[in-house]
Amino acid sequence: MSAKTLKNILLALLILLVGIVVTATLIKMKNKPERQTPPPAKPLVTAFTVSAEPDPVLITGFGTVKAKRSISVVPQVSGEILSKSASFEPGSFIKAGEVLLRIDDTDYVMAFETARSNVAQAEYNLALAKEEATVSQREWKRIGGTSSDGTNAQPTALVLHEPQLKLAAASLAAAEAAQAQAQINLDRCQIMAPFDGRVLAAEVDAGQYLRAGTAIGNIYATDIAEVTVSVSDDDIAWITVGTEKNAAPVDVSARFAGDTHHWSGQAVRLGGAVDSRSRLVPVVVEIPNPYQSKGSRPALIEGMFVEVTFSTKPQDGSVVVPRSALRPGNEVWVIGAQGKIDIRPVTVVRAGVEQAVISGGLRPGERICTSNLQYVTQKMIVRVEGDAKPEAPATGQKGGGK
Repeated sequence: MSAKTLKNILLALLILLVGIVVTATLIKMKNKPERQTPPPAKPLVTAFTVSAEPDPVLITGFGTVKAKRSISVVPQVSGEILSKSASFEPGSFIKAGEVLLRIDDTDYVMAFETARSNVAQAEYNLALAKEEATVSQREWKRIGGTSSDGTNAQPTALVLHEPQLKLAAASLAAAEAAQAQAQINLDRCQIMAPFDGRVLAAEVDAGQYLRAGTAIGNIYATDIAEVTVSVSDDDIAWITVGTEKNAAPVDVSARFAGDTHHWSGQAVRLGGAVDSRSRLVPVVVEIPNPYQSKGSRPALIEGMFVEVTFSTKPQDGSVVVPRSALRPGNEVWVIGAQGKIDIRPVTVVRAGVEQAVISGGLRPGERICTSNLQYVTQKMIVRVEGDAKPEAPATGQKGGGK
C-alpha cells in the first residue's frame, strides 16, 4: 500500500469521527418536548332548539283522487245518433246544459202530435158531456120529477149524466198525461250534461243506434273532489273533522310532470266503516275546484295518487320535537352548558314517524341532540354542529439548556 493511499484512508476516518461527535453533541443539546395529556374526544352532533311556539302536529296519509259526483250517461229513449258534441270525448270538460248527443226524434215528434190530437178530442168529449148534463137537468125540472104514485122522485146519477162527466174528465186527464209523456220523450232525444264536469269515458259515435237503458259513457263533476285517507285510531284524536269553519286544514300534494304540486283541502267526515283488516279509520277529505289549473300547477286527474297531510295545533304546554330526538324509554339528550349531555326522561303524548309531541320534561329554549351516538353517558361533552369553535388554550414551551 502506498503512503498516499494510507493518507486518504486516515483522512476519511477522521472526517467520519468528527461527524459522529458533532451529531452526538447536537442530539444532546436538543430541547425535549413537553409531555401533554391529549384532550378528551368530543363527538360532533346536530341539535334542535325547543321553540316556545311549537310547529303544528302533522299526520300524513295517502289516497286516490275521486270526484264527489260521478254518473253514467244512459239514454232514456232509443234511436239513431244524429250528432255528437266535440266535447263528449274522454278528458274533455263540459258545461251544465251542454248538448252531448242528439238522437233521431222523428218517431217521438209523431207520437207527440198524436197525443196532442187525443187531448183535443178528449176536451171536445168533456165539453159535450157537460152540455148533455145541463140539458138532462133542465128536462128533469121541466117534467116535474113526479113518479106514477104522485110522489116526488129523485133523479139518478145516470139521468143527470154524472158518470158521463167523470168519464170524459178522466179521458182528458189521461190524454194530457200521454201528451206530457210524449213531450218528455221528445226532450230526451237531446242528452245534456247535468253539471259542469269532465268526460271520463264516451263509447258512442254519430250514426250508432242506441237502446234505452244502455250506458254509453261516464262523466264526473269538477266542483269538488274527494280523497279517502286511512289513519290509525290514535291519530283521529288529532284531526278535527267537521264543517268548513272548524275543519282541520289539509295539504294535498302529488308529484306530476316532474314537480310536486299542492292543493288545499278539508277533512269533512269519517268513512262509513273501519277497515276490517287494518283496523284503520277512513277520513274523507274534500278538495274544492281541484280540476282547475292555477299558474304552473296543473289540474288534478281522477285516480291520481296523492299524499295528504293533516295539520293541527298541539295542546297548550306541549312542545313538538323531531322524532329522531326521542330515545328508547321516552328519554331525550339535553345539551347543557359547555356541551354536557343530560339524559332526561320526558312525557310523550304522541310519537309519529317524523315528530314527537312532549307534554312534560322540556322547556322552551333548551337544545336536544338529534344525532345517533353509539355510546352516551351522563354529562358527556359533545360539540354542536354550527357552534363557534372554542379557542385553543395557550401552551408554554420549555426551553433547552445550553
